Amino acid sequence: MTIEKAMQFVKGGFSYRLRKECGYLGEVWQRGFSEERVENRQSFMQHREYIAGNPVEAGLVDSPEKFPYCFTYLAGKKAAGAKAHDGCILRHG
Repeated sequence: MTIEKAMQFVKGGFSYRLRKECGYLGEVWQRGFSEERVENRQSFMQHREYIAGNPVEAGLVDSPEKFPYCFTYLAGKKAAGAKAHDGCILRHG
C-alpha cells in the first residue's frame, strides 16, 4: 500500500467517525500531506511541538492547551478528570 492510500484511509476513517460519533460536520483535514521521518525521540519531540504550535500560529488560540483538538488540550482534560467516551471527550459527573 502506498503512503498516499494509507493517508486516505486514515483521514477518511477519522472524518467519518468524527461525524458519526461526535456530530462534527466541519472540515478536519487540509488537502494533501507531507511525509516526514521521525528518527529518534528528539525528532519525535520536535515534530510534536511543531504540531502543537500549528493552531497558535494560525491564530486560533494563544496556547496549544486551549485548542480542543490538540493532544495538549486533551492531556489537560484528562488531568482534570475528563474521560474519553465513544471517541468524544466527556466530563465525569
